[in-house]
Amino acid sequence: MANIVLGLGSSHGPTIRTPPDQWHRLAEKDMEDPRYSYEALMATARPGLEQEVTPEKMQERYDACQRGVGAVQRVLADVAPDVYVVISNPHGVPPLNKMYPVFGIYLSDEDSTIARTGHQSGGRRGDRPHEDAPGVDDYPTDTGLADQLMDSLVADGFDVACAFQSRSGAGVEGPFTYLYDVFLPDRSVPIVPFVISRYLPNQPTPARAYAFGQAMRRAIEGWKSDARVAIMASGGLSHQILDEELDREVISALRTNDDEILTSLPRERLNRAPGTAEILNWVALAGAIGHLPMTLVDYVPCYRSRAGTGHGVTFAYWR
Repeated sequence: MANIVLGLGSSHGPTIRTPPDQWHRLAEKDMEDPRYSYEALMATARPGLEQEVTPEKMQERYDACQRGVGAVQRVLADVAPDVYVVISNPHGVPPLNKMYPVFGIYLSDEDSTIARTGHQSGGRRGDRPHEDAPGVDDYPTDTGLADQLMDSLVADGFDVACAFQSRSGAGVEGPFTYLYDVFLPDRSVPIVPFVISRYLPNQPTPARAYAFGQAMRRAIEGWKSDARVAIMASGGLSHQILDEELDREVISALRTNDDEILTSLPRERLNRAPGTAEILNWVALAGAIGHLPMTLVDYVPCYRSRAGTGHGVTFAYWR
C-alpha cells in the first residue's frame, strides 16, 4: 500500500519572489484592489504599522522568506517522495457561465482508467492547449493516484468534480505548479493537482475541508502501490489583508492538530481578505497528515503598507 511520507505547507505569491525594494508596487496594487476598501483599512489600522514597512524591515522579511524556501528545498531533497498531491485553488476572477466546484481533481485524458460516459476523449480541436504553445512547460502527472483519489473520495461520500485533462494549459499552472517553480525546478516528480474552492458561495466549511483531508488520507493509504506520497498545501496564510492573530492561531492549531479549532475557524474571518481563505488548504492538509509531527520552518508577517496589507508567509512540513 502507498505510504504518506511528507506533508508540506507553503505560501505562494509575489511577496516571496519580489525584491523588497519593489514591494511598494505590490502596495500600490493593494490600494487599488476593488475587493475591499483601502481607505477603511487605513482608518482602522493599528498604531505603529509605519514601523513595519521600513526598507530595513522589508529586507529582513524578504531574506527570511528566502531562507524558508531553502529549508524546504533541503527537506524535499532529503525525503524525495515519488509523487505529490498539490492542494490549491484556481486564481483570478471566475468567469461567467462556467461552473466552479467545491472540490475537484485533474485526471489524465489519455491514461485515466476511470470508466466514463458522455465524454469524448481529447475533445474538439481547439479545446486543448497547443502542445507547442510558447511559454507553457509540461509537467508529469500520476494517473494511477489521480484515479485512486477520484474513485475512493466519491465512494467515501465526497462529490468531486473532475477534468479529464491535467497537462499544462489546462488551468493548473501557478498555484499548482508552484512546487516546480520554486522548490523542484527540474519538474521530474509527478503531481496530482487537487482543487479546493476559496470563493464564496461555493467554499467548503473548515469542518468539511478537514474531513476531506481525512478522506484523502484513507484514499492514499488504500492505493495498491508502493509509492511514497507527499501532500502539499499551496497558498495561505492571510493575505491581502494581513491578520497575524488569525495566522498564529492557525499555526498553533496545526502544530497540535487541534481539530476543534481547525474545524471551527470563523468563515467571516477567513473571508475578510480575498486570499485568506487559502487557509482551508492547510486545514485539509492537517486532516490528511495530522498523524505526523509538524515542523514550522518560519512565519513571516510581510507587511507592505501602513494600512496593514501584506502576506503572512508561512513554511512548514510534516514528516
